[in-house]
Amino acid sequence: MEPMDSPRNQGNFFSGAQHMSFAGSTITNIARDAHYNYITSHLQIFPENKPKEITADDLLLQTPQVPDVFTGRSHLVEEAVNILCGTKQVHIAILGAGGIGKTSVALYIMENPLVKEKFAERCYFIPCEMLPDAMILIQGLVQAIGLQVTQGKDSFKFLLDKLRGGQRVLLVLDNFETPWGSKGQTEVNNLIEMICRCRSVSVIVTMRGTEGPGQIKWHKLGGGSGLPALELGAAKEAFCSFCSDANLTIEEDDPILENLLIQMDGMPLAIMLMAQLAREWPLKNIMERWSHQKTAVLKKFGLGQQENRLTSIEVSIKLTLNIVREKLSPTGEEVLRLVALLPSGIPHWLENLPKMLPDATMDLDDSTTQALILKKACLIYETGDKTLKILTPIGEYIMKSFQERDHLENQVWVFYESFINNLPLTPSEEDGQLGLHIGNIYKILEIQIKRSFERSHMNVLQQLYNYSQYFSGLVPLVGKYLRWKSQLNLSDQTEVMFMQESMLSFMGEYRKAINIIHDVEELYKHQINQETSNVEVVTSSDSISRNNTFEQIQAECYKRLGGCLYHQGRHTQSKQKVQQAKNLYEKIGSRLGAAQCLQSLGDISSMLSQYEDAKVMLEQAKEQFEGVGDMLGAVQCLQSLGNIYRMQSQYEDAKVMLEEAKEQFEGVGDRLGAAQCLQSLGNICRMLSQYEDAKVMLEEAKGQLEGVGDRLGAVQCLQSLGNIYRMQSQYEDAKIMLEEAKEQFEGVGDRLGAARCLQSLGNICRMLDQYEDAKVMLEEAKEQFEGVGSRLGAAQCLQSLADICKMLDQYEDAKVMLEQAKEQFEGVGSRLGAAQCLQSLGDICKMLDQYEDAKVMLEQAKEQFESVGDRLGAAQCLQSLGDICKMLSQYEDAKVTLEQAKEQFEGVASRLGAAQCLQSLGDICRILSQYEDAKVMLEQAKEQFEQITDRLGTAQCLHSLGRIDHEEGHLLPAKAKFEEAKEYFEAIQIPKEIAICEASLQQLNHELAE
Repeated sequence: MEPMDSPRNQGNFFSGAQHMSFAGSTITNIARDAHYNYITSHLQIFPENKPKEITADDLLLQTPQVPDVFTGRSHLVEEAVNILCGTKQVHIAILGAGGIGKTSVALYIMENPLVKEKFAERCYFIPCEMLPDAMILIQGLVQAIGLQVTQGKDSFKFLLDKLRGGQRVLLVLDNFETPWGSKGQTEVNNLIEMICRCRSVSVIVTMRGTEGPGQIKWHKLGGGSGLPALELGAAKEAFCSFCSDANLTIEEDDPILENLLIQMDGMPLAIMLMAQLAREWPLKNIMERWSHQKTAVLKKFGLGQQENRLTSIEVSIKLTLNIVREKLSPTGEEVLRLVALLPSGIPHWLENLPKMLPDATMDLDDSTTQALILKKACLIYETGDKTLKILTPIGEYIMKSFQERDHLENQVWVFYESFINNLPLTPSEEDGQLGLHIGNIYKILEIQIKRSFERSHMNVLQQLYNYSQYFSGLVPLVGKYLRWKSQLNLSDQTEVMFMQESMLSFMGEYRKAINIIHDVEELYKHQINQETSNVEVVTSSDSISRNNTFEQIQAECYKRLGGCLYHQGRHTQSKQKVQQAKNLYEKIGSRLGAAQCLQSLGDISSMLSQYEDAKVMLEQAKEQFEGVGDMLGAVQCLQSLGNIYRMQSQYEDAKVMLEEAKEQFEGVGDRLGAAQCLQSLGNICRMLSQYEDAKVMLEEAKGQLEGVGDRLGAVQCLQSLGNIYRMQSQYEDAKIMLEEAKEQFEGVGDRLGAARCLQSLGNICRMLDQYEDAKVMLEEAKEQFEGVGSRLGAAQCLQSLADICKMLDQYEDAKVMLEQAKEQFEGVGSRLGAAQCLQSLGDICKMLDQYEDAKVMLEQAKEQFESVGDRLGAAQCLQSLGDICKMLSQYEDAKVTLEQAKEQFEGVASRLGAAQCLQSLGDICRILSQYEDAKVMLEQAKEQFEQITDRLGTAQCLHSLGRIDHEEGHLLPAKAKFEEAKEYFEAIQIPKEIAICEASLQQLNHELAE
């Protein structure tokens, strides 16, 4: 037997023999039985190395209080409480990175009333940070539990006997990585395993890393990777709670706060430290300091403030690094730097990590082995999609600590250059891998562009340009690349600038796009001036080809300017520029360019309601595209033709064209075109009152447009969805969507879209009889339309303002406005708008009992609607003519006219119009005392209104049915219908109709009382 002071045994706490006496203590029965390792020991075995005695006061002073601020973790506490209070013995490991909030969770579990009840207050918190080895840990446990060890008794045996005594005990071993990471890990392991085998003991350990100690079956709270970071909502709540007792106001929706908290990546310690700073500095200043100082700013400041793991994020990170440093090779440090460098982490890391670090030592797959060590230390973590990532504060500290990164960055660039070169040519064939890596690509490409000029950078930019969903990150990189324009030849510089302009236009940044086009024009003007000053160049044999090149570029500039002006609603100016481009393309013999211009001119004519001209142009353009083999251009023309038929209410023809176009777009891999067709098909369903189908299509189209990065198209879908809710009289939902759409239009710089949303919001107020609010919004929208040169939008607002005057019985003012609006519609070539104004003027004459004038106007309006192919408008005029006959008591003529109108509404699939005609026919039968026929019609109309969720029509039918019951003497059923109708009117806030119902009920109640 070796002596106890031999080198082999000095580091081994659990070594010894039977019946041997040391320093006045007898050690007996040290052996292993079937269940336990019994170690009896005395704290004076090594008198020369006697440690400081741990007292209960020492432990108490190191025990933190339950924190006042605790957000986003309640579900974890509930999970732990449920399993602790179950019938089975359980041990819980609360794991994770430093500063992730492990101790707070443990304290909340321990203080839970159900836990206290089960363990009868025998819950003990042991701060293991001050207990660095097994011997001292035993002391701490003895003191925490409050055991009185009599002289000559063995404290460890006494502790075990106490724990085996049958009383339930909960031990919370906080910061257990301290004793676990000591040289005497074997002894600590044996100790914790013996404690956990005591059947009445439950143990909670908190420690850094992803693995609990020993071979114990731990329930890992929060999952295998430890506690997750806080969600953004919980982080905001925590931040504001930390600041709540200070004399400052911080809004949770403050964009600077949100940005800051995103940078904190849900680390509770970082959030708390940042909140401490917010007591002293404005958020803007904190953001600036974070941008420059990073993790150095995340600490408590104050006189005499000592830095430790609870007051400094850097100290907390260093502590974890010190724990793991001995196990890390140089490759491990390189892996850590790599994950910190890449904002998207390392997707599919087992496959890609060795490729990113080809110079790493590959013995035993060294880079992946080192990554596992870093994972277990919680310096990095793995997401569900097999991506290695790092919490932002840890990553920023690593980046700051390791400045020399050139070699690493070059290796990453080589990997991503190869990755991008292997992307499929057709975006639709890309399997989603690019999205996983795009943040890394932005980062490394920016580093490389900043470092030096390389032609390969332009190649990468061109390849990424195929993926429109990533334009928002690509545009700034193109701008940085253009800083090297002195190194680019004229052709390359133009190509990059046009690429930049296309992306900005796609994103709705039309002003910036126009500025770039003008820059290209100036670039070529400067080049022409240089060359014309050189006689030799002008008279050279290539001057014709140079002139052709300049004219080609000028034509391209005109065409692109026309596109921007078109999207800004400046259609007249757009038409002028596109025509100039077309003329130049024809001059230099570019059939493709000329076809593209013809296509644009067709789209412009469509916007001006010049549908027949537009059809001719688009058919010709389609044929020309097919002639030059441009199938994409041809299908775009088919799409535009489908939209024209949609605007002419020829919905079946429109559907056929748009579905065919969608299929062809999908065939050539154009996800944007396919999504736009789906958007148009959704709008057709909306016009046909097929609201549920419309919602599904528009939601799907919105998701697809967002997926390809078309923010403008996505917000147009949101606008359409808002208008659906408006048409369904769900005004509050409609308001929310339209206000959100307006904000998003403003965000992408689309003033025209924002004005249209404001126009719709004004019309909602008009429908709710909130006329003053409606006037303000419509006046403002009109002003905005005029500001972007949209005479059409301004005329529509004037038309709506006239409708308000009409509703307020201000008929003379309404007439003046409608005459002005009609003139403006005619001025921009909108025959549809002019016909609508004439229709409204006819309706005013109808309300003024000027029936003959009304008939003339409505007949003219009907004829004009028919001439522009608007069958819906024509049916509405016929409906109004039928209502005039009804008012003149010409009931048979009214019936015929309304039956015709109903048939026409059904022909354009307008269920709303058809239901309204059926309602009017029912009212005629009621007036004629044909009650049974009236009931059938009104019940059918009510059912149809309910199917399209038109609560106004439903309520009006209910009121009419109530009147029939009243007239037939069925007073109680009549009362029920009046009350139900009144509830509907109140829900959609129609005061005039509410007043009518109240009058009907008052009369009915009076009759019931008699």
